[in-house]
Amino acid sequence: MNLRLPIALALLLATFTLQPAQAAPPARTASDKLSVIAWLDAANGRMDDIIVEVEVNGVKDWGRPNAEGRVEFQLPADQVALIHFRKPGHITKSVQVDTHHMQDGAYKGKRRSIDFGVRMETESTLPGQVFDGPVGIFDFADGADDLSVQVDRHVVPATRKQTIVF
Repeated sequence: MNLRLPIALALLLATFTLQPAQAAPPARTASDKLSVIAWLDAANGRMDDIIVEVEVNGVKDWGRPNAEGRVEFQLPADQVALIHFRKPGHITKSVQVDTHHMQDGAYKGKRRSIDFGVRMETESTLPGQVFDGPVGIFDFADGADDLSVQVDRHVVPATRKQTIVF
C-alpha cells in the first residue's frame, strides 16, 4: 500500500485549514435597507421616456419604470436620498427620503418599505413654473414608530439658462 498519497493529501488539507481566515463583512439584512416602490402616472400614458434618478451621498444612479409605471429600488439606512422624476414636456418632480432612524422603535430589525405615487404634470399645467424643492419628504421620526410625510407643491418661476455673449 502506498501511504505517500494520503500523507501528502493530509498535509495539503492541513495547510489550507491552518491558514488564518479573513472575516467577511456582515451581510446586509432586510433592516439595513428601505424598499421603495413608486407608481408613476403620465398624461399620455407613455412610461418609456421617464427617467428616475436616485442620488445618495452624491452618487447618482438612474432607471426607467416598467410599462405600468412601477419603479422599485432599495435605499441604504442612515442616509438622505433625493429621487428625481423626469419626463420630456413635463415638470420635474423630486422626492426626499430620509432613512435615518428607520431602525428605531418597534420596527427595529424588520423589513421597511414605502409605496407612493407620482403624477407627472405637463409643462402647460403650470407654464413657466417649477417646483421649489421636493414635492414630498419621507422621514422616519427619531425614536418613534412613525413615518412622517410632508407634501409641498410650492412653485416658483423657472430660471432660464441663456448664453451670455461678451
